[in-house]
Amino acid sequence: MPFPDIQRRDLLHGAAALALAGRALSTHAQTPPTEGPLADHPSRRTGLQGQTDNARAHAHAWRDHPEALRDAVVERDPEVEDLVVVGAGISGLAGAWLYRQHAGRPVRILLLDALDDLGGHARRNEFLSRSGRRLVGYGGSQSLDSPSLFSPAVQQLLRDVGIDLSRFQHEFFDQDWSRRHGLLRHGRLFTADQWPGLQGADRLVCPEPDEPAAAWLARTPLSPAAQATLAALYASDTPRNPLPHLHTPSARRAALAGMTYDQFLRQHWGADEEVLRLLRGETRAYFGVGTEATTALDAWAGGLPGFAGLDLGEGPDRRQSPSGRQLMLSQDPYIFHFPDGNAGVARALVRGLIPGCLPGQTMDSLADGVLDMAALDRPEQPVRLRLRATAVGLRHLGPPEQAEQVAVRYVDGQGRLREVRARQVLLACWHRVIARLSDELPAAQRRALDDQVKVPLLYANVLLSNWRAFARAGLHGFTPVGGFWDEASLDFAMRMGSLAPPEHPDEPILLHLAKVVVPGDGRPARTQAAEGRAQLLGWSFEHLETQIRQTLQSALGGFGFDHASDIEAITVNRWAHGYAYEYMRPWDRYWPDGPLPCETARRGWGRVAIANADAGAYAYAHSAIDQATRAVQELLPRARLPAAHVAPGPAWPSPGGRKR
Repeated sequence: MPFPDIQRRDLLHGAAALALAGRALSTHAQTPPTEGPLADHPSRRTGLQGQTDNARAHAHAWRDHPEALRDAVVERDPEVEDLVVVGAGISGLAGAWLYRQHAGRPVRILLLDALDDLGGHARRNEFLSRSGRRLVGYGGSQSLDSPSLFSPAVQQLLRDVGIDLSRFQHEFFDQDWSRRHGLLRHGRLFTADQWPGLQGADRLVCPEPDEPAAAWLARTPLSPAAQATLAALYASDTPRNPLPHLHTPSARRAALAGMTYDQFLRQHWGADEEVLRLLRGETRAYFGVGTEATTALDAWAGGLPGFAGLDLGEGPDRRQSPSGRQLMLSQDPYIFHFPDGNAGVARALVRGLIPGCLPGQTMDSLADGVLDMAALDRPEQPVRLRLRATAVGLRHLGPPEQAEQVAVRYVDGQGRLREVRARQVLLACWHRVIARLSDELPAAQRRALDDQVKVPLLYANVLLSNWRAFARAGLHGFTPVGGFWDEASLDFAMRMGSLAPPEHPDEPILLHLAKVVVPGDGRPARTQAAEGRAQLLGWSFEHLETQIRQTLQSALGGFGFDHASDIEAITVNRWAHGYAYEYMRPWDRYWPDGPLPCETARRGWGRVAIANADAGAYAYAHSAIDQATRAVQELLPRARLPAAHVAPGPAWPSPGGRKR
């Protein structure tokens, strides 16, 4: 299928860039096209972004050929830092902020990160449309999820960097946008290559918001038997009890904790493969695996059908995964979202750490401001952030319990091996990297660090010149059932600074596509993540572009969409190491009673402490901040930091506390 070439970055001709993430809708401002050095700003690059081949090259060379680094010439940095932070994602930036805040004296801090932009998985994507409008989307970490569950440490840090959560509900999130424009339907796309019964004609089924399941199921290519099973699953007025032999909520919960959702559907609802295929991807976004590897207890927390006739009691269950518990406990609307996702949090932190790198002092200016990349690493500054710097080694200068300094080796953007020395080190990088950084770690801790197999992700942002097809279909997004992408949806309707959602279908918009890259074959979650990562790294941008164009044309072509003219730009954010792995039944029998690998993995030693979301086995920005708080408290034992929650998942409710 021949596709026109997309200009990756030609701002002189108004070409746009496209961002990637979870579920997004675009915001844009009346800003003229930008020329000059900003054209190559990391946030404005299109094509394949995130953990690119260049970003991982030095780390993989060090992993595969450590002897080459041992023999290389090392260039010493002249300064001795008070703190070196490895990893400039939200946890590393938060750790630097807290260390400076609580050190009790002026300190020098150097942050190192292998990527070309700050924020780690919290990545900003910017675009300029042909119309001259600027659009901002998120390419990774999406939103601040369930802030009423945040620890005192997280709440305090957000306040300290100027983030007022109440403004999202009252000012920033246009909660009426979809209703105002009649975009209330979410479609399901069935393609002929996946569903032979369609006889060559793809079909988009768009249920009305209150349409009975039996009515919209009748428009699908599912067999009558599968339709009948699904109609019974979705029935809420006359729900069936699928576990009549179990007579108490605790017995029913125990049974659900011991089976996957697929097993629950097969064994207790008589579901066939067509039913399972329709629902299989529903759990990937929250749990990192499909329904074939997610417990029925977590599927219940996620709102999947089949539980309406079961009395399961109230409140979370300790056997649910951390995300499952959070789903049960949260009472917050899902609106705490910057236009660039949690890159807004990262930008707030770096603006406070390095004055002058980002203009303004308000939340609005976080959305609008252009980050001065050259200002991040000036030698006269007490805090510096060095990008394209891959840490490859760490050792104390003497026995760890007696040493006064730590040497950190890294490969810089020019490929030179360098060494910086520091009085203390905060490791806010992935656990599997830490396992290979230092020979000082005991074997048990290395094994625990290696246990954290992160979930591979793709977040794509597509800049559309208009959203007329969505308006005609009354659609805000759709799910390709059994297709390449898990989800496609218009971006969040955010009003912040000069950014605002479009009010006319002829205006440009961002469309977000997401994929959790796992085979979905029922094997353990870690095995699926490892295989998915290998597959992900073999895909070219051209392959991903083809999948995007084919999916959108198939879903929207009947409503006048033309991929050749309506797509202006595409950015695919590749996260081969994405979500932190969360413990879950049935794969982790030690969950929740322990001992937990993350507790062993995150132990500091000598002058080194470990932060990041991996250390909490909890894939959220607030976990990254909590773990940074714990790590800084270890480095500064006399300081009095706010209370952090460091166990996987939200804090367990007290008796009489919140219930679902």
